[in-house]
Amino acid sequence: MQMRKLTPEEEKLLQNFVTDVYGPVYFIHSLPEFIIPPINSKVSRKDTSWRLNILESLTDGDLDITEYLPKHSIPMERAIEKAREFHEKWVEKFGHSSIAEQHLMHLCVEDVSRLLSGDIELMNRRPAFIEWSQRYQKPTREKVVIPPELEKEPVLKEKFLKVWNATYDAYEKLVKVLTEYLRRAEEKKEGETEEKFLNRIEKIAFEDARYALILATRTSFAVALNALDLQDIVRKLFAHPTEEAKVLAKRIVEQGEKIAPSTLRHLTPTPYQMKVRERLKDISEKILGDKRAISSDDVVLLDYTGKGTDFSPVDTVVAHILFTYSGKEFVEVKEKVKAMKEEEKEKVIKTAVEEIGEFDHLIDAFKSVRFKFQLKISEANWHQLLRHRTIIFDWTEPTVENGFVIPPNVVKAGAEDILIGALKTSEELFYELKEKMPEVSPYVVTNAHKRLVVMNADLWAFDHFANLRCTKEAQWDIRETSFKMLGLIREVAPQLAFFMARRKRA
Repeated sequence: MQMRKLTPEEEKLLQNFVTDVYGPVYFIHSLPEFIIPPINSKVSRKDTSWRLNILESLTDGDLDITEYLPKHSIPMERAIEKAREFHEKWVEKFGHSSIAEQHLMHLCVEDVSRLLSGDIELMNRRPAFIEWSQRYQKPTREKVVIPPELEKEPVLKEKFLKVWNATYDAYEKLVKVLTEYLRRAEEKKEGETEEKFLNRIEKIAFEDARYALILATRTSFAVALNALDLQDIVRKLFAHPTEEAKVLAKRIVEQGEKIAPSTLRHLTPTPYQMKVRERLKDISEKILGDKRAISSDDVVLLDYTGKGTDFSPVDTVVAHILFTYSGKEFVEVKEKVKAMKEEEKEKVIKTAVEEIGEFDHLIDAFKSVRFKFQLKISEANWHQLLRHRTIIFDWTEPTVENGFVIPPNVVKAGAEDILIGALKTSEELFYELKEKMPEVSPYVVTNAHKRLVVMNADLWAFDHFANLRCTKEAQWDIRETSFKMLGLIREVAPQLAFFMARRKRA
């Protein structure tokens, strides 16, 4: 991310609010909590460091925060020392981990690979992330993470850089071709100026051209989390197969110690964490072999609550509703539901969702039913899907072996050859790296290549997901997947699907 050289006065000012003025990893601190989200939110669509956004807000930006800052002077060194003594006594000696749970932290990580950022977001379901967006911004050619492992392999490093440049060349060509196509194909909205029209179609071009980019492309993210969850993530980073992750873990600890004295402890991964991945990969290969059976179905309904029984998903939801609002024992309620007519059950469901609005959530009784899907989706799609924190995922490693996705606009613009050429270039190096340096091979997988994922969602979580991802504002790839899943739910339980995707959509 862009970070200019600061004046001495600016450096001195920022040092009050970030743990490192220039480094790629730092924590934001000493700002009122309600100020931090709008500062963070700018980054998804603006290629500047969070620190510059803070500085702007402290001076002449659109978010003037100076009046909200504490006016008193606190001797921080002494306060930190007292906090350290407290943590050593209560956290270390007596094991009160709840203290670490109460310590809210704001971590910023700049210029990390797209590969690692996705893995980090899956390491713990509780933290809240916001990320630099390839949908709204155009990465520059220097925005690539060169895996540290390649420094010892100059020939492979040279091949890696050739692949990066080839795929980035394809990306730039696609942006140009798509912009020209969209200028002809898209109509201006009512009252839309030429400048706004060009800006809008440029974003669409970015969105589709990014399918040529590899997972080594740099991104940045901010995350709000407590110290206990940070410990968990740091341990997993140290156990991660890539050197990039281990370097990042060390930087996080170094910066975290500046504001969380004695809280960041027990950071060494256990023998289990260090070995379980390879052990399970070995046993899986022995049992299943390395051959792949490629199916044509990208969305498959694997299982759902009540499948193969005489108690349907509708029966389960109705039973949980009646149990919750009657006060009667569940066994009695279940027997009653079995005897009910279908129209009676439907009436209960309709009553439960009567007048539900675009931004309302279902009642908790809908969490009693789960649907499990196997998805074969692009990395671009997956990086959006994994952000849904209430859904449980099992995921495979990035690969080029499951095929790829070509955006419809690329087809319409007659630019398939540009994208396919980039994909083939990445695939050649992927197979070589898989043989020689398997931990590095995922870096050259593109956003277009498909990953296998199992998505396990209760009906409450799926309703929230569909309400966001079936709208016309949603990115086309994840929207198509969302409608396919919704269609499969409608086939087996139409009474539980009629109220979904209720926000305005195309």
